[in-house]
Amino acid sequence: MKNKIKKLKLPLNKMTGDEKNYTAVLLEDVNSNMKAFWEVISSTQDDVRGLKKDVEGLKEKGDATWDLLQDVKEKGDATWDLLQDVKEKGDATFEQVGIMTEKINGVENRLDSIEFKMDDLIKEVSFIKEELKLLKITISEKADKEKIKILEFKITRIESHLKLV
Repeated sequence: MKNKIKKLKLPLNKMTGDEKNYTAVLLEDVNSNMKAFWEVISSTQDDVRGLKKDVEGLKEKGDATWDLLQDVKEKGDATWDLLQDVKEKGDATFEQVGIMTEKINGVENRLDSIEFKMDDLIKEVSFIKEELKLLKITISEKADKEKIKILEFKITRIESHLKLV
């Protein structure tokens, strides 16, 4: 077909009827192709405009997402700071608990010692009480009854103080 087009170099008024018809068909085909081409270009431009709007929308959403991420980061940083404070306070509390545990252990040791001494004291008081009963029976006539009553009073007072009675 290119060869035929190259051969058609005549001006329109010197063309024959067939040449004019052929040229008209070619022009109609070119016009049709150009019309289709411009429709594609126009459609593409519409698509490009639509894509541009989509890109703008995506950019806005991306910016909003970025802002949200910045908020999340700030809140995460604040949470991290709070966790560090809690950790420091937890560490301080742990140290204080350790100190209190040592003190409690010391108190328990002293209480054990006091309990042991109390057991000895109770045994001693019971022993003295029994001895006094024996002495009272044995020397009730010979001994000073006033002295025995004083000793009995002291034992009773010690027992009431120790809540043995």
